Amino acid sequence: MKKILIALALCAISTSSMAQWSFGVKAGINSSTVSKPLEEVIDAHHRWGMLIGGMASYQLSRDFDLQGELYYAKRGFKTDIYVEPSEEAKPKDWYFDLHYIDMPIMLKYRPLGSIVYAEVGPQVGYLIDSKNEIKDYDEDTNIDDNTNKLDFGFVGGIGVDATEHLTVDLRYYLGLTKSWKGFEGGKNRSLEFSVGYWF
Repeated sequence: MKKILIALALCAISTSSMAQWSFGVKAGINSSTVSKPLEEVIDAHHRWGMLIGGMASYQLSRDFDLQGELYYAKRGFKTDIYVEPSEEAKPKDWYFDLHYIDMPIMLKYRPLGSIVYAEVGPQVGYLIDSKNEIKDYDEDTNIDDNTNKLDFGFVGGIGVDATEHLTVDLRYYLGLTKSWKGFEGGKNRSLEFSVGYWF
C-alpha cells in the first residue's frame, strides 16, 4: 500500500510539473533594416522577410511565463543601384539578405492572468548565410566576408492568446551588435508579426 501511495504521489508531481510546460510552433513576417550611420551611407530601406520555428513556455505564476524560442529568420534591407551608365537609366532594387537562427528568451507578463500579455527579453542570433542580389538579375553574391556571425539584442512586444491554442504577437527587435563589418552602426532593426500554435 505504501508503494502504491508513493507511486501515485510521484505521478501527481510529474503531471503537475508537465502542466506548467507548453510547447508549440510559430511563423510570421518581419520588416527589417539597419541602423545609422550605415543607413546614411547606402540609404537603406525596409526589407520584408519571414520567420518560422518552435517555442517552449514555462508558467512561473499566474501572471508570468518564461518562454524560449528557436527559429529561422530572414532579415536585411534594400537600397537602389544604377547598373547602366545612362542618364535615362532607372535605379534597380539591390537586396541584402541575412539568414539567421535566432534564440530569444522572453519574460511574459499577463495582468491578472489575462489573455493579453507584454513580453521582453534578450535575443542571440547566428548568421547561417548572407547574400545580395540586384532585381531582374539571376545571380546573387555571397557576402559572408562582410558580415558578422553573431547578432545580439533585445526584443519587446505585446500579444494575445486568441484561443486556448492560438497566440498572436507583435515584437520589435533592437540589435546591439554590428551586423556588418567595416561600418559604424549597421545594427539590425526589425518589426515582427507572428502567429503561434500551442500543442
